[in-house]
Amino acid sequence: MAEPAMDEMTAVRQLRADAPVPDHARLTPARRRLLDEIEGRPRRGYGGWQLRALGAVAAVLAAALLSTLTLWGDHHATPTKPAAPPGAHQWVYLESRYDTWHCRTNLGPQGYGEVGAFYMDPGPEPCTEEPARSTDDEGWTRYDGGRQADGNASGTDAVHEWGGTNANYLSPQATDALVADLPDDPDAALRLILERSVPDRATYKVRLTQAQRDFDEVVEVLSGATAVPSDKARVIHRVIMSLAEATEAAGATDGAGRKVLAIGVDGNFRDYAWERNSMQVLLDPETFAYRGVRWVAGMDYYVGGKASGGPLVTKGTVIATATRVATVVVDKAGDRN
Repeated sequence: MAEPAMDEMTAVRQLRADAPVPDHARLTPARRRLLDEIEGRPRRGYGGWQLRALGAVAAVLAAALLSTLTLWGDHHATPTKPAAPPGAHQWVYLESRYDTWHCRTNLGPQGYGEVGAFYMDPGPEPCTEEPARSTDDEGWTRYDGGRQADGNASGTDAVHEWGGTNANYLSPQATDALVADLPDDPDAALRLILERSVPDRATYKVRLTQAQRDFDEVVEVLSGATAVPSDKARVIHRVIMSLAEATEAAGATDGAGRKVLAIGVDGNFRDYAWERNSMQVLLDPETFAYRGVRWVAGMDYYVGGKASGGPLVTKGTVIATATRVATVVVDKAGDRN
């Protein structure tokens, strides 16, 4: 008994009955070929045109089959499992590079990163605006903020570790959670940052404007997080630019020579050590990823006061740059990768 004729279209439909319909872009080349064959058929030689048309139909069917198989594979791909967050007792290793004047420098109160007041004082050697040799700074903070450590001055791989939470700053764990919860609206995002952050009301910050205070706390989020997803980085950039007196300068570079946006907030400056200079945050100009901070003179002043003979620093002069070199989650203090 003869076998029934095969229905090719039915076979194709049954092969992947649950596949999504192929889109127009995938079928366009084969469809164009079919139309070209039909439009270019000769007036005589009907049988030759039939063969070419049948070949073009086969090409369309093949394209449809391949498209459905590809789309089925895309549709049913196993989703990527998000990386697990660090454990509370893991450590965050930070490495930063500092480029400053050839002068005795001081970095005021800071948290788990580069944020803080920066100023210069006369030292045993004359203070000059010539660049000093760059220095590297490294440290470890336990993810829950319960312990900290830094490199041992002995020059060995040993580290100095101490306990106790820095009460003035959020832990990396709390900072990461804050970043994850940031809403898209910049006003709402700023409110959440101010609600959860630990405002530092130390004496050296008493006379800052509210915008300067808010700016410091927003930058602390960038500095203290182990990672900031690109969508959250864009939100934080909008938050900063929404602050009163916010300024953004393109074309600046960090200590690694990378192009960055330098963003700061104008405010109050007085001729007294840490009140003279303004901190600016450095962000990637396209992704807004955190690159570090720098300090510029907020006013004209003499280092150490005019009577000390220190050099004159004019307003807007960059006096120091802190570049984030590495942020790595490790298993114990002393690990670097």
